[in-house]
Formats: sequence, structure tokens, C-alpha cells
Amino acid sequence: MNHRPTLGVVTAPTPLRGPAAAIAYLLATARANGVRVNRTKLAKLLYLADLRAVEHGLPPGSGVEWRWRHYGPHSLRLKEVERDLHEAGHVRVEENVDPFTGICEYTIHLMDAPQTIIDAEFTKIVDGVLAEFGEWSAGQLRDLTYQTAPMQEAVKRGKREVRLDLAGGPPFPDLGPGLAHLRSWATRNPLPDDEPGGIDDLVEEMELLSERRAEATRHLLED
Repeated sequence: MNHRPTLGVVTAPTPLRGPAAAIAYLLATARANGVRVNRTKLAKLLYLADLRAVEHGLPPGSGVEWRWRHYGPHSLRLKEVERDLHEAGHVRVEENVDPFTGICEYTIHLMDAPQTIIDAEFTKIVDGVLAEFGEWSAGQLRDLTYQTAPMQEAVKRGKREVRLDLAGGPPFPDLGPGLAHLRSWATRNPLPDDEPGGIDDLVEEMELLSERRAEATRHLLED
């Protein structure tokens, strides 16, 4: 009995979306223009692109929220996305130590050309930001971001670690601690499955008022 060889099914790679797509597109555009990007530059360039998108009446395209952390606006989500892209083989992270300052710098290299699903208007904004600021150093970009309205508002109010309002307003209040407190209280004080008499009283009240509602409806129809 002859058996036909089983052919493996080749599936197309899943396109990148959200923050992964924004980061991959920025890195691809930077590579095409001979621009080296480290973690600090990546964060600041994406922030500037989001800020410019909002200024043009568009939603921020990076898909991350920005907070005032060390060295200006940053998002912890960027490190998670970098790790995912590295594990998928899309990027390689190169560690370099400055011989004069001893500061460690992580350069991110795009290894392939992953398919991305990203807003066309946002790609134009990223192109413009890279053309204008791609050659700037990480320190220069950090200083520039501190001059933007969202960061100035955060610094003026001393609001570290809160989410920046890219429209230039005061930082959004951090609801995390409050929500955690409410969840803790709800866990310690669960609602009863049934409140004795609650539903029964409501049904009884509705039945008592049913005749009055019917009479009022008749008067409205006669008028």
C-alpha cells in the first residue's frame, strides 16, 4: 500500500499590530535612512510622533500610554514589546558601553521586514519625525521632550508617574491605587446573593400602581 507524502501547511506570518507595528515601522524607516536607534531614542521618537498626531487631530498611533518617568516621557509597554519582537526574531538588541561615561546603551536592530498593519497617516507622521529628529542624540531628544506641553504640565505640577495628556492639559489622575482599594474592599465585603424583601417590595409597589398608571394613560388618550 502506497502512502502519499504529507505536505506541510505553510501559514503566512501574522501581521504586527498596535505598538509592535509602530515600533517595527519606526525601526524599518530608521534603517532605510541610516539612523541608529537605541531604547531612549525609540521612546522619544515615538512620543514625538504621538504628540504630532494629536496636534493634527488624530489619535496617537503608538498604542501605548505615556508617563513622566526617568529621562522624560516613557512607557513600560515598550520593553515588553521589544522582548516579544526579539523572541519572534524581528529585532536584535546590541549592548554598548560608553568608554568615557560607562553608561550602557542598548541599540535596537531590525532583523527582517515584518508585515505591519498601521494607520497610513501615522506612518507619514513617523516619517516626518524621523526626518526632523532622527539624527539627534538621545540626550537632545530627552531635552526636547521636556519642552513639550504635556511634560511641562507634569513638571509644573510635580506629577511623576502619572499619565500624560498629549493634548497639553494637566496629567490624568492615576486611578490605579483607588481602584485597587475598591477591589480589595469588594473582596472583603461581597454583595449578598439576595436582599430580603428588596425585589418583593418592588413587585408589590408596581402592582399597587398598575391601576393608577392605566387610568392616567386613558386620560392622556382621551385628550
